[in-house]
Amino acid sequence: MNRLIVFLVLFLLSSNYLFSEEEKNVIDILSDDFNSAFDDLGFIYKDISNFDSYTALKLGVIGVGTAALIPIDEPLYNYIENNKIKDSREEEFLEVVDRFGTIPVADGLAVGTYLVGLTFGDEYIRTTGRLMVETLVLSGFITISTRVIIGRSRPYNRIGNGTFTPFTFDFLYHSFPSGHITISFALATILSNRIDRWWATAGLYTLAALNTTSRLYFSEHWASDTFVSASIGVLSAMAVIKAYENSIDKSDKDEKKYDFGISPMGLQFQYRF
Repeated sequence: MNRLIVFLVLFLLSSNYLFSEEEKNVIDILSDDFNSAFDDLGFIYKDISNFDSYTALKLGVIGVGTAALIPIDEPLYNYIENNKIKDSREEEFLEVVDRFGTIPVADGLAVGTYLVGLTFGDEYIRTTGRLMVETLVLSGFITISTRVIIGRSRPYNRIGNGTFTPFTFDFLYHSFPSGHITISFALATILSNRIDRWWATAGLYTLAALNTTSRLYFSEHWASDTFVSASIGVLSAMAVIKAYENSIDKSDKDEKKYDFGISPMGLQFQYRF
């Protein structure tokens, strides 16, 4: 009952704010944002489809970076396992940091940001939330489909870093890539772009790096899983940003370049270059 009351209050508040903003109500705003998100994802699909030398270069860098980490997979895993201190402050800290890359936290942060912007009529915050959701959807699709296809065994299975069971939904074989790391770097990239402050960028990427450390510490992923995971998160966020900026440029170009009307001085004509 209390949750219903809170929801109704937020709905009424957002209705009042949004009605005064360009005479749009909540339904209109939600519809516009959904269409914008759909257009962004469509632009990204077309952009990815246009495979060029730059795309090949990015894939090559990801491949080389991942391959370079394979030799340290098992030595690093063994070192961590032999030096873990159970219930230590460091372990408790990493448990907290590890939550940054979880789906409930990420989705809650994205949807929460969107609702704050919607409620208080702040378009910038609302758009930030929408771009976060788009980034999570895109990076999540890539990560989930890749791990299902590849089926790499997780470190704690203790059967080596070269064991694969392709096309599996078994969680024990979803080591490559890491969903936590993908999410943390995706959010760090999109939020650092929107906040546009050095301290935010430093803090967000530090948190993403610590999340990577926690994934290795708890033996959820190999070292060679981390580079491609971070790359998916960063590139997904950059693709969403590019799509959003393209939509802004397109809307600016679509604006009327001329105005014609009647003023107290007579007929008025204005042309914008």
